Amino acid sequence: MTVSRTENPELFDLIVGGYGLFGIILSAEIDVVPNAIYRSERELIATSDLPGRLTRIIADPSVGLMYTHISTAPGSLLDEALIYTYHHTDESGAERAPLAEVGSVKMRRLTVNLAKKSTAFRSFKWWAEKNLEHRAEACTVTRAQAMKDGEACLVSRNDPMHDSVPYLRNALKNDTDILQEYFIPRDQLLPFIDGLRTIVRQHDANLLNASVRVVGKEDNRLTYAPAPAYSVVLYFNQRTDADGNARMARLTSELIDLARARAAGFSCPTSSIIRRSSWSRPIPRFGRSSPQSESGTRTAFSATPGTNATRWPSANAQ
Repeated sequence: MTVSRTENPELFDLIVGGYGLFGIILSAEIDVVPNAIYRSERELIATSDLPGRLTRIIADPSVGLMYTHISTAPGSLLDEALIYTYHHTDESGAERAPLAEVGSVKMRRLTVNLAKKSTAFRSFKWWAEKNLEHRAEACTVTRAQAMKDGEACLVSRNDPMHDSVPYLRNALKNDTDILQEYFIPRDQLLPFIDGLRTIVRQHDANLLNASVRVVGKEDNRLTYAPAPAYSVVLYFNQRTDADGNARMARLTSELIDLARARAAGFSCPTSSIIRRSSWSRPIPRFGRSSPQSESGTRTAFSATPGTNATRWPSANAQ
C-alpha cells in the first residue's frame, strides 16, 4: 500500500512519527534539497537573550541551518549559549569538496571521557568550544570562492550535517550515557531552562551537553509539536550501579514533571528510569495554560520497560 499526504492521507498521518506502532515502511521516496553553499557564523550570548535571538534567526530567510549549544560548565551552567548559523551565499562557480572522514575523533572522545570524570574538564570542554574549536573549522569550499566572499568560511550543506558518532562511544566500565529530549513551547524556553538548571544542580547530575534546535509545527497524529516549539536535547552520563540508576530515575522524573508543568513533550532512550505514572498522565496541548488534561483527549505514548520511551502532548489519539 502506498501512503502520502494525498494518497491514503489518514494512514500517512499515523505512519509519520508513529515509531512502528501502525505499520512497517518497506520503501520510501524522499525529497532531497540541493547541497547549497553556506557562510558559517557563530556567536556567544547570554542564555537569557536566546528566545529573542532565535526569533530573529527563524525570521531570517538567509539562514539555511542553525543549532545552539548551551554551557554545561559548572561555573556558567546553562547561562551561556553558542549559536551556530549557516547563511545562504552566491554559489556560482563554487567547488564542493567530497565528504571526508571526520577528524579529531580520538581527541574529542578523550575530552568527553575526561568531562565525565571531572567538573574541571567539563569547564575545559566548554572553554575549548568557545575559544578553540572554531579555529579548526574545515572550510571545504575552494579558497578562490572564499576570498570572493570576504575570507568567510564557506561550507557545503552536507558538511555541518556530517559528524562523527564514534567519538561518543562509551567503553568506560560501569558507566553509560543517557540522551533525553524535551519539546518546549517557544514561550516556555527560558522557564524550562531555569528549572533545568536548578534540578541539575540539586542532583549534581553529570550533564555533558545541552543543545537547542528549532521544531516547526507537525501535523500528524503522534506529533512532537502541535505548535511551533524548541527541542532541548540533554546528554547525561551516569554510573550503572544501583545508586547510579536510582539517581538517574529521580532526576528524570523531576525533569518530566518540569516538562509537564510547561506543557512540553519528552523523549527518553530507556523507559526503565521513568515512573509509570509519568507515562499515563496526559500532557496538555501547546498553547493551553492549564496543566490539566483536556476533556475528551487521550495521551499517546510508546514504552515498554527497558526500551525507548516517548511522550507527546495530547494529540487526540484514538
